[in-house]
Amino acid sequence: MFGVRRTFATLGVAGLFSLAAALAANAQTPQHAYLRISARDSTNVPIPQAEFTVTRGLHDVIARGTTDDNGLGFATFEVHDSLDLQVTMRKIGFARTDHFFEAGPRDTAVVMLVAARSAANTLGAVKITAKRENQVTSYVINADDIAASNQTLLDGFDVVKKMRPDMLTSHGGCATGVQNVWVNGKRIIYPLPANTIAAQRARVGVPPRARFTYAAVSVLTDIAPEHIEEMTYKDCFDHSMAVVGSRDALFIVLKPGVVYQPGVGSYVDDTPIPARTHP
Repeated sequence: MFGVRRTFATLGVAGLFSLAAALAANAQTPQHAYLRISARDSTNVPIPQAEFTVTRGLHDVIARGTTDDNGLGFATFEVHDSLDLQVTMRKIGFARTDHFFEAGPRDTAVVMLVAARSAANTLGAVKITAKRENQVTSYVINADDIAASNQTLLDGFDVVKKMRPDMLTSHGGCATGVQNVWVNGKRIIYPLPANTIAAQRARVGVPPRARFTYAAVSVLTDIAPEHIEEMTYKDCFDHSMAVVGSRDALFIVLKPGVVYQPGVGSYVDDTPIPARTHP
């Protein structure tokens, strides 16, 4: 103990500040994390030469790679702390495939990516009117649309308000607006505390004409834009689903590896990361 006191006395105030700065800098020194992926189609056949990226948030790409002849890929990237990251794989002839995972310094994450083969495009098989095309454009948004946006998107409600405003007010003339919200096939039902509805709507900037329910606002403001795979709105005239709560409804599908819990929001599933294998 006496030796420690003598050391601090010898360093002086300036020396102590230098020591603290050095320790802080060392603590912030980036370390590496590792990702191993196995890419296969729905019949378990490896997908070679598929390009994949590792992304933090919506646009921050921190690693890229290509699978080998066995459908295996490897990526190394720098991290300071444990992060929620997304790996996205693309190859012509296959649907885009995403998966979220967690990785911290010196972690090795192993992810299996299963990609569906794209259906062949057949022109003339389906006749789409201009009205129907406008509805599809206005009532559907997917991960590629969100990733391509140059707007600031803070949450799921931002995505709807800025990119698909017709979902808020319904261009078909419906008087009800979004009354039901589904996440990953489950209808989300919130209590309706009247004293908080107006405040919640005002906080996120719900247009006066929009008849968004408290549940819709609450769900969307708790979902991160990068967690969304697709959102589809079915207005009051849509009879395609014979299920209670399927009209005036917003259907949200989250990317693999992401779950949603009412009152908590969307988050990366707590799947254990395999043992750390790198020194």
